[in-house]
Amino acid sequence: MNIDGDGGQPATARNLPAASSTGPPAGPRQPKPGPRAPAPSHNGEVNLAELARQARRERRSSGHLIEADYELQAPVKHPDGGDRSVAETLADQEEQRKQIVRQTSMGSRMHRRLAQWLRLIPKFVLCFDFGLLLYFLSGITNVNWASPLSANLAFAAALAAMVTVLAYGFLSFTGHRMRSHKNHAGSIHLDELDGFTKAAFGTAIAVITVLGVLMFLRMRAEIFNALGPRAGLSALVIPLAVAVVSAVANFLVILVHALDGSDEVARLERLAAATRRPARKAHQLRRRAARQAHR
Repeated sequence: MNIDGDGGQPATARNLPAASSTGPPAGPRQPKPGPRAPAPSHNGEVNLAELARQARRERRSSGHLIEADYELQAPVKHPDGGDRSVAETLADQEEQRKQIVRQTSMGSRMHRRLAQWLRLIPKFVLCFDFGLLLYFLSGITNVNWASPLSANLAFAAALAAMVTVLAYGFLSFTGHRMRSHKNHAGSIHLDELDGFTKAAFGTAIAVITVLGVLMFLRMRAEIFNALGPRAGLSALVIPLAVAVVSAVANFLVILVHALDGSDEVARLERLAAATRRPARKAHQLRRRAARQAHR
């Protein structure tokens, strides 16, 4: 144990002075880097201008969202009758779609649609029937094709349009009635039709037969007028071919409307048509709001 020169307490490790550092003295402590604030301009107004622009963008974005909500709450005509809001009609559309998807996933073929070109056939048949009926009635009303613009042509066209529209409408109605009896195998059995649908189908067959006979007689008369005694077999084959084609085309109108989809698919299309414009506008407004928010 060591004793200091003044005869004091013995020097131990606890009361010895701390050893001085041999390195250079510590400099001032540097602050940690923090988030950088926007650099102000020479007059310090950059932050205020940016805040004003940001507030304006937020107001525009909020306004677009409010307009989109109003569009979805607007009433539209519901296919089932009455008025409902766009949002409620969209919910009905989604529910109808889920039902169709669920039945299709279970193997149902009732909701299958025909090819696009097949769905266009009734429109072509409509034009085809109008042309044939106009040709048939123009001979009855003595239309002079050298100067066709006359009251006779107008009368023939009016009659042809009336008969064509009524026949097409009834054939389409019959097809829709038969579609309601379509089973999940995708077929329609005549013995399963109700009495009213059977009566409509029988009447449609009668209408098709009458139109075919009219085409046959008109074409036969034209061939005899053109060829006279030399007509021969042509006076039978050509009119018969036109009559058969006319009958098949009109019967195809019934089949297309009966086999194209189902009543549920038709309701889904009506729901989509009722909400298409307002839903598209609401989507556009939301897209504008998103663009304003991310500028």
